[in-house]
Amino acid sequence: MPTEPETRTGMVYLVGAGPGDPGLLTVRALELLRAADVVAYDELVSQAILSLVRSEAELLPVGRRHGEGAIGYRLHPEVLARAKAGRTVVRLKAGDPLIFGRGGEEAEELAEAGIPCTIVPGISSALGAAAYAGIPLTHRLHASDVTFLSGHDVEGSRSLTDWSKAASGKGTLVLFMAARKLSANLQRLIQAGRSAETPAAYIASATTSEQNVIVGTLATLPENIRDVDLAIPALVIVGDVVGLRERIAWFERRPLAGRRLLVARARPGRSAMASDLRALGAEVLEMPEVEAVSLSGGALLDTALARLHEFCGIVFGCAAGVDAVLSHVPTLDLPVIVVGAAAAQALTRQGLAAAVSLRGACQDAVGEQSALFQKGRFLLVTAEGGRPNLHHELTKVGAEVEAVAAYRYVHRMPTSPLPPIDLVVLPSSSAARTVLSGDFGQALLGLPMAAIGPQTAAAARQCGAQFVSLTKEDTVAALVSLVVSMVGKL
Repeated sequence: MPTEPETRTGMVYLVGAGPGDPGLLTVRALELLRAADVVAYDELVSQAILSLVRSEAELLPVGRRHGEGAIGYRLHPEVLARAKAGRTVVRLKAGDPLIFGRGGEEAEELAEAGIPCTIVPGISSALGAAAYAGIPLTHRLHASDVTFLSGHDVEGSRSLTDWSKAASGKGTLVLFMAARKLSANLQRLIQAGRSAETPAAYIASATTSEQNVIVGTLATLPENIRDVDLAIPALVIVGDVVGLRERIAWFERRPLAGRRLLVARARPGRSAMASDLRALGAEVLEMPEVEAVSLSGGALLDTALARLHEFCGIVFGCAAGVDAVLSHVPTLDLPVIVVGAAAAQALTRQGLAAAVSLRGACQDAVGEQSALFQKGRFLLVTAEGGRPNLHHELTKVGAEVEAVAAYRYVHRMPTSPLPPIDLVVLPSSSAARTVLSGDFGQALLGLPMAAIGPQTAAAARQCGAQFVSLTKEDTVAALVSLVVSMVGKL
């Protein structure tokens, strides 16, 4: 008799995406986003977080906001289908999956279906909103306890909330999903005994560039938010701790607070400049997604690696080059020179050590070792069609260099519409051409752009960019300063 084909059950990870800021993802969440076959995400998960998913993974929108769709509280059938087909699925949920995230219900359904499940907690929106609004949930002089409440159902047979108990103390209350029934919720607290003069804060789009904090009291807050969009996710914090916001608020005081920047890139990895911009308050989208792919069967590469004994050293300018070469040869029996921390770290991961490790700007790093590069012929590992900067600096100090392409960059543009962008940041001419070319770039050409140096500015204008400002110096610090200056004039 014919036998049934063997099937393999997959795995589902219920993962908290945090309150919005991608910097608040846990390390474990990031690991899973970069390893999953499928990422099934809620509508509230931001594009900045979705951009961290590996390029080969399937992005599956399954969430809904209150009042939308017909899935209800059940696990989306496509999640079950993917897991039953043997795939590794990340069910990505805003905030923490077990705090008003219906993670418990979904975990139960997975157990009933016999599908293995792992729960990865995330930073709750309550914690993120409070911190970014400058409101401590507890304070030695004001509150020693915190209560989380659902603002979705004020009354009803399914409601488990004891409003009298919640209103009777002096602790902090956090109301999730509070926007649509805010007046009824706050009146319920007043009727249950909480003073109408108790401070209250309405926090929408917490931890993002669109964060909006409105402060009032239980009596006045509904009127204060009369003109806000109640479709935007929000929560409410009630208690004396709200009064501390005036002194503690920090998020809105940073120079780039409330601004969303698109940082163009042509290479993989998160840039230090993007981190600097985030530290100044900006929400940063790094685009496009870039993957380094080793060149297989390249005759020039194979020939060069067969002649390693002819060189007095091999030079790597990035991690992708290290990984690509060592995928062809088991080890390197000649001095290895790395330029930059990323290349050095990649070499260490492979169990090798560099003979010389150069740090800092390319020109300065090579210039400091000019005597070294005049001692013979060097093999320089590059990207197919990559930037000639390092090759140029080596030849400028008198080095004899043979360059060979070991990998190429594959760029993945977003398929979903971008949120509104305030400013485009162009850190190199190759990044400018990558992000501004094609259909994706057309939507960006009318936006203000900050470019590093005249070459990058020229590349942007050749692509059709209309409003380009450039730095006087070709440095990251100068580019960050230019961005701050331009944002101040928007």
